[in-house]
Amino acid sequence: MLEGVIAGINPGARIISISHGVPPGDIAGGCYLLETHHLYFPPGTIHLAVVDPGVGSRRKIIAVNTGRYMFVAPDNGLLSFIPEREILSINSITDRRYALASVSPVFHGRDIMAPAAAFLSLGVDPACLGPACRSLVVLPADKPVRIKGRLKGRIIWVDRFGNLITNISEKEIAAGGEVWVNGISIGSTRRTFSDVRPGRPLAYIGSGRHLEIAVRGQSALSRFGGNREDIEIEVALVRARS
Repeated sequence: MLEGVIAGINPGARIISISHGVPPGDIAGGCYLLETHHLYFPPGTIHLAVVDPGVGSRRKIIAVNTGRYMFVAPDNGLLSFIPEREILSINSITDRRYALASVSPVFHGRDIMAPAAAFLSLGVDPACLGPACRSLVVLPADKPVRIKGRLKGRIIWVDRFGNLITNISEKEIAAGGEVWVNGISIGSTRRTFSDVRPGRPLAYIGSGRHLEIAVRGQSALSRFGGNREDIEIEVALVRARS
């Protein structure tokens, strides 16, 4: 539906969907997807992101310009990944000239955000959308915890194959280390799925440069519990002995 609104305002817009699979209200998950995907788009891309559990409330809707890209999203932490030094402007989207004629209080993605993105694609200056803001809402830092020689992380995303993406970055385990899932060792990180036999779990550095957990040919989410909040991930801060 958002695509239809954009096409109605700018029929020449090229629309590419990153994902429609963000769980309802999962702001951190949407933030992860944007962070790991947006840089693969060409300069001038306008990224429209709608993960909006506060729809209709007093939360702002914003347009953020980094010079290379523009982002339209609710101001709820979804754009936390954008470094402050890269932000040229932030504008609260309030001018109804750049929204649909009728605005539903429960569908701002369709009625406000999609039209704003479409008008930006036509060359409208972000300053026309509404007043400038000094900062945007940023989610609390989501870092693994160091406990007795181990990093304790959590699952921040599950892809469509059931692979588990953690909040442990590549640089935090660059020296190697044994990985535990729910208290069970699955060994040190591997390079790719074929390094283990079918049906065996493995840890590896994924394309987003985070530690990931998979089961070759199966769903790691199903193997380790079916609920990402209940899966515990730990990594030794020293290289495991061979």
